[in-house]
Amino acid sequence: MHVSETAPRTLSDAASSADRQLAAIMAVSRAVAEGGELDETLDHIAEASAYLAGANAAAVFLRTSESGDGLALRGQHGLRPEFRERLATGLPPRVGEGVTGIAVATGEILASEDVRRDERLDPWRDVLAHETFRSFIALPLILHDGRVIGALLVYRDETGIWDEQEQVFLAALADHAAIATRTANLLDETRRQVEGLSLLVRSLRAQGHEHSNRLHTIYGLLTLGEVEQARRMIGAVEEQYHSSYAHVTARIENPVLAGFLVAEAGIARLSGIELRVDRRSRLTTLPGGLSDLDAVTLVGNLLHNAVDAVSEMPAGRRKVTLRILERPRSLSIVVRDRGPGVDPAFERRMFEAHTSTKEGHSGIGLALVRGIVLRANGTIAVARPASGGLEVTVEVPR
Repeated sequence: MHVSETAPRTLSDAASSADRQLAAIMAVSRAVAEGGELDETLDHIAEASAYLAGANAAAVFLRTSESGDGLALRGQHGLRPEFRERLATGLPPRVGEGVTGIAVATGEILASEDVRRDERLDPWRDVLAHETFRSFIALPLILHDGRVIGALLVYRDETGIWDEQEQVFLAALADHAAIATRTANLLDETRRQVEGLSLLVRSLRAQGHEHSNRLHTIYGLLTLGEVEQARRMIGAVEEQYHSSYAHVTARIENPVLAGFLVAEAGIARLSGIELRVDRRSRLTTLPGGLSDLDAVTLVGNLLHNAVDAVSEMPAGRRKVTLRILERPRSLSIVVRDRGPGVDPAFERRMFEAHTSTKEGHSGIGLALVRGIVLRANGTIAVARPASGGLEVTVEVPR
C-alpha cells in the first residue's frame, strides 16, 4: 500500500523522529508483506524515505546484474517523468560514477549538499538544470553478506548538509529497505519463472491436444479403410510442421524460444490467426540480462496480448507479426498486431500491474514484461501505425 493511502495516517501521527522512522519501516514491511511487484515495493520504499526525511522526492537504483556496473532506476516518488525517462534511457548512473555510483561502489553514505556546485555530477549537469531539487543523499543498500545491491536516494529542494541524526535514521531505513528489496526481488523472480513455465506448459498442452485430435482422425480414416486419405493427411501434417519449424529455427537459434514460437503459431492457427515470425528476424544468443524463461515470458505475453487484440477482427486483420533483431549493442523485439488499437489514456498504463481491457484478465502479464525489461536495463516503446493496430518495441542492451 502506498504511504499516501493508509500509511500516512500512521506517519503523520508520529510525534517524534523515532516514531516517524518506525512508521516508515512499518510501511515498507507492509508493502513487502502484500507481495506486490518489485517496482511497486520500491516505489513504497522511496515514498516512505521521502516522508521520513521531510523531503520532496526519493528514488531507488538497483544494479542491473551482480557482476556488471550498470544501475537502473527502479523505484521513485516525486520525480518528474522527464527526469525519470532521462535517467532510465539517456544517462543512467554507473557503479563508481557520480554520487550514486560511488556510494554503491564503496558501500558508504554520500551526500551532495549543492548539486549545482558538485563536480561529481558534471555528466548530469544538463539534466539537473531542469530539476527543482538542490541537494540529495545516497545511501547504499547492503545485504547481510556485504553485497551492495543498489542505492536509496533522497532529494530536497534546499541546499545544505544532511545532519547526523537524519543520516542515522535514513541508514536504518536503507538497511531495512535492502532486505525488503531482496525479498521482493525473490518473489518477483519466482513469479517470472512460474509465468514462463506456465506459458510453456500451456503451449505443450495445446500441442498435445492438437496432435491427439489428428491421431484420432488418422485412426478413424484407417479404420474406415481410407488409407490414401490418411496418408495424405499425415503428409500434410508433416509438411505443415516442418515448414513452420524450419521457418522459425532458421532464424531463432535459442531452442526454448524457438520451440515455444512453433507451438504458439500452431495454437494461433487453430483460432484462425496468423502468427508470423518476420523473415528479417535473427537471434543467436540472448543478452546476459535475459534468461530463457525471461525471453519466453516477455515474448509470450506480448504475443498473447496481440493475439487477443485481433481475435475479433475480420479475417484479413487476424494477423500478428514478431520481429527479433540482433544489433551490435542491443536486442530488438517487435510485436505488431492488426487489432483495433488502444485508447491513448490506457496506452500510458498498459504495462502497470492489474491493468487490462479484458474482463477476467489479471493484468499481470504486461507488468511482468515491464519488470523483465527494467531489470535488463531495457526500454519499451508503443506505437500506433497509420494502418491500424499496435506495435510494441522492446530494446534490451547486450
